[in-house]
Amino acid sequence: MNEKTVREWLKYADEDFKGGKLLFENNQEEFKTLVCFHMQQTVEKYLKAYLVSNNIEIDRANKNKIHDIGKLIEKCKEIDEDFNSLYNIEPDRLTEYGVDLKYPFPFKVPTLEDERTAISIAEQVRPFVIKKINELSPTIDQDHNIKNDLTIAEKEPVQNKPNIVHSGTIKRKFRR
Repeated sequence: MNEKTVREWLKYADEDFKGGKLLFENNQEEFKTLVCFHMQQTVEKYLKAYLVSNNIEIDRANKNKIHDIGKLIEKCKEIDEDFNSLYNIEPDRLTEYGVDLKYPFPFKVPTLEDERTAISIAEQVRPFVIKKINELSPTIDQDHNIKNDLTIAEKEPVQNKPNIVHSGTIKRKFRR
């Protein structure tokens, strides 16, 4: 397993999750499509993180992209039958938000209840998948960091103070 790649998938999934929740908390009515889209992306990326943690390559080329949550669950079930239990919370309902909401084609506009349901589904899938990944790789902690495997550069904070010396010889003229 490439733990760094798994960690990246988890990071992106978390960004979608946190971003969607932030949009929901700030304005439940205005961002329904964005919230539902981000919750679909959250679930999709968590499932893909699990597949990557099992050395299943996620193809970035157009030919094999999978955005269908049901298909991703089926792929995960081939590895671990416990993924069948996810169907109890119906995450495959989120599939329609992954593509349909990105374009101005006719689609069903999500309701406030749809928005809440999408968040609830993502909130349940998230810990389930993280637990399954941690069963495979106990070296990845809750925050998706690789335990005891950080380089010196990752342990030390980055200094944002570049050593730039200004010579004062550059002059700019601005015309109006």
